[in-house]
Amino acid sequence: MKMKIAQLCTVSAACVMGLAAQSVISGNTPMSTPACGASGACMAPAAKSDPPAAPAQGAEAVINTAGLKALLQAKTPVTILDARTGKFDDGRRIPGAKALDPAASEAVIGSTLPEKTGLIVTYCAGLKCPASHLLGEKLRGLGYSNVIEYHEGIAGWVDAGNTVEKASDPVK
Repeated sequence: MKMKIAQLCTVSAACVMGLAAQSVISGNTPMSTPACGASGACMAPAAKSDPPAAPAQGAEAVINTAGLKALLQAKTPVTILDARTGKFDDGRRIPGAKALDPAASEAVIGSTLPEKTGLIVTYCAGLKCPASHLLGEKLRGLGYSNVIEYHEGIAGWVDAGNTVEKASDPVK
């Protein structure tokens, strides 16, 4: 089962930030996730005698539109990558996003993303587009440890009424 931020929290920016800070969103199993009360405030999980299991190495993590919007509103340090290329790249970007081709070389990826432990969100055109998943898999394979995929893509972002920017970067 893929973990979704909104399933863990009712879109509280503080809660999403807490999840990001704990790197909970970097795996499929929300073993150590905080619960969110009716107020949206995060609460620590009940103490256990054994530490929670770590998410599987290379496991896919996903985020939905509300979760991504909360990350941006909370000004959480995150690198957002648009994986669309060619005719699929219409020049619109989620605010702050950079273009990165899933077929980019390791050298290009390294120069674009020098920090392997930073929070990264990949996206592409929408639910049927595989580019964000391909980019996410490639990044995880190169040792990037906090990669989240936003499957709803630019279509989901715009459909939810969110603003976009005009691309200022060439696709790499």
